[in-house]
Amino acid sequence: MRSGRLRHRLILQNKVETRDAYGAATITWATQTTVWGAIEPLSGTEYQSQAQIEAEAKVRIVMRYYSGINETWRVVNDNRAYSILSVINHDDRNRMLTLMCLQGVKDAASGLA
Repeated sequence: MRSGRLRHRLILQNKVETRDAYGAATITWATQTTVWGAIEPLSGTEYQSQAQIEAEAKVRIVMRYYSGINETWRVVNDNRAYSILSVINHDDRNRMLTLMCLQGVKDAASGLA
């Protein structure tokens, strides 16, 4: 892979669930690392839900291998959060990863403005 293709600065975060004094769950995101990657849009849809128009986009993110990443993590780029749907290790050689991601409706509770 040519390094010029990996031009997006990506923040990899994992979900941290804590309990307050009443036992209610609070979800926060802990930054694990920052890497370079490529974001490639695949498709987008809009639909009406509860008298509002909602939009979501499916994207492919290609990056160098990072150990431990899974579907409970998310990727942040320029104040946009991407939920990871699947992690693909190219040829199982631990060199490159492809993350199939979703940006939009599922990220409403992400805490990003």
